[in-house]
Amino acid sequence: MPCRQRSETLSERWRIQLDYELILLGHGSRRKEANQGLLEVARKVSDILGEEVTPVFMAHQAPSLPEGVLAKINKGAKKIIIMPLFLFRGVHVTVDVHEEICEIKEKYPEVEIVFTNELGADDVIAQLASLRIREALGA
Repeated sequence: MPCRQRSETLSERWRIQLDYELILLGHGSRRKEANQGLLEVARKVSDILGEEVTPVFMAHQAPSLPEGVLAKINKGAKKIIIMPLFLFRGVHVTVDVHEEICEIKEKYPEVEIVFTNELGADDVIAQLASLRIREALGA
């Protein structure tokens, strides 16, 4: 029996079933050009996952985390996954973001908000740091 042709990809089918949205959270800077990095990483992650990834900022730039989450809720999201593009578990990751998320959850308890781990002391981060040091040494 031949396989039927699919009119949608698996990720499209999964998105329809789950109604989820993806957010990449960065710190933000008063220097507009410094914020371009988050936009670029969000685009690259989006390309890798084959899913829309929305960049949002903790400070100094729009959209803020609450603005980004509310926009997703207004689109009908039932699940929002937030990935903090922070190296370690500082005050923003452990306190500030959780306070903002708690406020949103109180207003929209029907929406599941998942906050992933930060980048952390991962081997990939160590490899990237080593690469940058080698580049500086001309190796």
